Amino acid sequence: MNKKDFLVFIEIDIECSDLLDEKEIAYVISEVDSTQNMITFTFTEDEIKNIFKSIQFMNANEKIISSKILNSELSEYTTKVSIEKPNGDTISFY
Repeated sequence: MNKKDFLVFIEIDIECSDLLDEKEIAYVISEVDSTQNMITFTFTEDEIKNIFKSIQFMNANEKIISSKILNSELSEYTTKVSIEKPNGDTISFY
């Protein structure tokens, strides 16, 4: 990971594991909540800007963000999205 990269953590209901497998999306079972899978992505600043360019911040939520990263079907199973910025700050959407 580059010091300028953004880490995005998506918590998604374990019920959709088959869909994740079908799409070949890597995940692990959450250590905090065994009913959730955790998906981790690393994005550059340009990639994050591209994801968020069509999202109005006031309307942003976990489902909208995950639909931009994954797809609309998987976003329905999303329960949390956390974005760790390069400076260490974390923004979470529940």
